[in-house]
Amino acid sequence: MKKFLIYAIIGFSIMIYFTLTVFVLPEQYLSNEQLHPQPYFEVELSESEISLGESFRLNIVSENRGDYGDIHIVSAAFPDLIEIGDVIEIVTYDFTQSPVYLVPGDEISYGYSSGLESTLSKYPSIEALNRPIQSGAKNHFEFVVTPEKSGIFTIYVKSVDIPHTSNLSHYPYSGVLDHQDEYVLVYLVNVNP
Repeated sequence: MKKFLIYAIIGFSIMIYFTLTVFVLPEQYLSNEQLHPQPYFEVELSESEISLGESFRLNIVSENRGDYGDIHIVSAAFPDLIEIGDVIEIVTYDFTQSPVYLVPGDEISYGYSSGLESTLSKYPSIEALNRPIQSGAKNHFEFVVTPEKSGIFTIYVKSVDIPHTSNLSHYPYSGVLDHQDEYVLVYLVNVNP
């Protein structure tokens, strides 16, 4: 009789737990409004053409045009470089976290998965981030770039906000895909010999 009573209590507890997790709690969770941060940025290049040995400035002004977000990331990548070295110098930034330098071979998130999927970096990049990001907040990220060889110098810029709840949680929304399978805007500077 005692065993039957214990099994009945356990069975009843499991039934209550199952009912709560399947029918009651998801309804409460879904009734909470989800946040939709929306990153945006503008890029200004001081020059579109320079001579080898000269420098140009890359200025990025980013903002969150949507709801409050947990994390706001701005990334500048340099697909023509093997390493950043003395080519890229951060002049100023006002993000809450220190910039992160990524080198080829580093494990990075893939396809807006917020770290659930990963791949290896194919070229160097620098990421700045805020944690958290208020609605309407603006930040600045400025570099001095001194290319070491002539030709076209390419820069990829993108921004991602977390939670990543829709296509508006990253900017740009379409275009060129980078090594993370995420959209970037491409900026080019012609470096003359």
